[in-house]
Amino acid sequence: MDEDLGLLGRSHTVQALRSAVRRVAESPYPALITGESGSGKELVARAIHRLSRRPDRRFGAVNCAALTDELVEAELFGYARGAFTGAVTERAGLFEASERGTLFLDEVGELSTRAQAKLLRALQDGEIRRVGENLSRRVDVRVVAATNRLLEADASAGRFREDLLYRLDVVRIEVPALRERGDDVLLLSEHFWRRAQSLTGSRGAPARATLLALARYHWPGNVRQLENVIASLVVRGPRHGVVGPATLPPCIAGETAEVETLQQARLGFERRYVSGALARAGGRRGKAALALGVTRQGLAKLLKRLDLEGPHRHASRTSG
Repeated sequence: MDEDLGLLGRSHTVQALRSAVRRVAESPYPALITGESGSGKELVARAIHRLSRRPDRRFGAVNCAALTDELVEAELFGYARGAFTGAVTERAGLFEASERGTLFLDEVGELSTRAQAKLLRALQDGEIRRVGENLSRRVDVRVVAATNRLLEADASAGRFREDLLYRLDVVRIEVPALRERGDDVLLLSEHFWRRAQSLTGSRGAPARATLLALARYHWPGNVRQLENVIASLVVRGPRHGVVGPATLPPCIAGETAEVETLQQARLGFERRYVSGALARAGGRRGKAALALGVTRQGLAKLLKRLDLEGPHRHASRTSG
């Protein structure tokens, strides 16, 4: 079932993500997916569609960042014959094409204010009007939007319509960054490696040091970056035998210097992850434990095992 969702991973954060997807999919409301670029927002949107009451209908998708003011109405709402130069036939837009299905608006924060107004009207009225027509058409579409921007800040600054944000942000899913997903890096690496092998016919396998480097890296480009790095390794590495860390990009290979074992790499990640949770919680263990998905007792055991007990015990006292 998890693989059917396309959301691979064993970490607590991904388990929580899958649970959120199932809850959101059961509802009929618009959804907003937030997360860094490359973290898998479209995968989440597709998973919502597959688990929804509309799985047999179309999943329409558009990258709003690629739509100019001149194109956005035609792409989303369609146009009549002769509506503009080049409109030699009539054409339905994505709203009509996705009737009774799901329409995914990726990078919705990149829409111009004019395009935002057009989208808001469609969401409010449940109707669209093709360019060049006076006829309004009813549409039944579930809209799922995604952004890597802080839309609340954009709304406060006047860059994004607050009323549109309220329409889109009925239910929200936050997609975690890859650096927050623990050992999922290794699981995803194996998955992408097998896929790249099937596409290239390569029989090469990653060396232990290569896996250590992948596990240790912080992945600013998230899952998309990892997938591309794995594809590059499979293509550039030997077709048989072991693919060593020398094949890695320097920014990733350079982080292996002090790592000797996979266990050390995992330990280092756990320390950074738990320390980060405590820092975000202001040293409050109860809040950090909740964010990590463990009990306070479980967190205490983690701190002891990771040799983090002393500094954070002090931080907990001083933060009240």
